[in-house]
Amino acid sequence: MIVIDIDLNYIAEKNSIIALGNFDGVHKGHRKLLESTVKIAKEKKLKSAVLGFKSHSSNMYSENKKKILTTNTSKFEIFSDLGIDIVYLIDFSKEFMSMSPMEFLKDFLQEKLKVKGLVVGYDYTFAYKKAGDVNYLKEHSFLFNWLDIIEEQTWQGQAISSSLIRKLISEGKIKEANFLLDSNFTVMGKVIHNKGLGQKMGYPTANLELCDNYIIPRYGVYDTDIIVDGKKYKAATSVGTNPTVEDDGIKIEAHILDFNDNIYGKTVELIFLDFIRPELVFKNIDELFKQINLDVKKVRER
Repeated sequence: MIVIDIDLNYIAEKNSIIALGNFDGVHKGHRKLLESTVKIAKEKKLKSAVLGFKSHSSNMYSENKKKILTTNTSKFEIFSDLGIDIVYLIDFSKEFMSMSPMEFLKDFLQEKLKVKGLVVGYDYTFAYKKAGDVNYLKEHSFLFNWLDIIEEQTWQGQAISSSLIRKLISEGKIKEANFLLDSNFTVMGKVIHNKGLGQKMGYPTANLELCDNYIIPRYGVYDTDIIVDGKKYKAATSVGTNPTVEDDGIKIEAHILDFNDNIYGKTVELIFLDFIRPELVFKNIDELFKQINLDVKKVRER
C-alpha cells in the first residue's frame, strides 16, 4: 500500500474504486465498507483506494475538537491489512470544504483522481455544508461505473459508529468497544517523569503523555498490555487523578509486570483489554497499595 499526499490539483496515475469516510477507529462497519472496496477493485482489475484527511475533518475548524480512536498511522496499518492499494491524504482545507457536491464528484473524484466507482456508508455526507448525501450520489451515479452503499451495521439495536465506541470507552466498557473495533483500543504515549511514589512502594509506573487527542477511558484501573521496544508485557494501568495522593490532573500510569528498565523518554503502545475497577479514594497509602496488589494479581492471572 502507498500513501500519497495530495492537494486539489493532484492528477492520479491509476483508475480506482475509492472508499469515502472518516474511518476513525476502523470499526466493523468501516471494515465491511473497505472489504467491499477491495473486492470490487479486484473484480474490475482496478486499484482500491481510500480518501483520507491529514486531521479528523470535524476538528479542522472546530473549537471543540473530537477525541480520536485511532491515529492515521494506525488506520493505515489496518487499511494495508485489509488489502487497500492507495491512500490519498488531503488537507480538509477551506477550499476543499467549500466545494459543491458536483465539484467534488466530477471535478475532483472523476476527473482528477480517476475514480471509477464509489463505496460509502449509508449516512455518508460530503461537500459544502454537507449538501451531498447518498440520495445525491444515487441521482448522479451516472458519473461512475459503480456505486456501493453499505447498509447500517448494528449491535444490540444501535448503529455501529465511532461515536458509539467513544461513548463505550468513556464508560469503561472496553471489551464491548474492542468487539466493535475488531481490535483492541490502543494509545501511543511518551514515558515522562512523575513523583515516583509507586517506585518507593514497590510498584514503579510508566507515566504516559499521550501522543494525540485520544478519547480518555473512564477513570479507573485497567488490564492492559504495553509494547516497549517491540516487546509486549502485561500491565495494570490507572487512568484518572490519583485522588488518594494527588488529584492534580488526569494521569495514565502503567505498572509493567516483571519489568524494571529505565524507559523515560521512550514512546510506548498501551493496549486496553478490560476494565478492572473504578477509581477509588482510599483512607491512606497502605490501603491504596493493598488494592494495587489485588489489581496486579488480576492482571497476572489473566
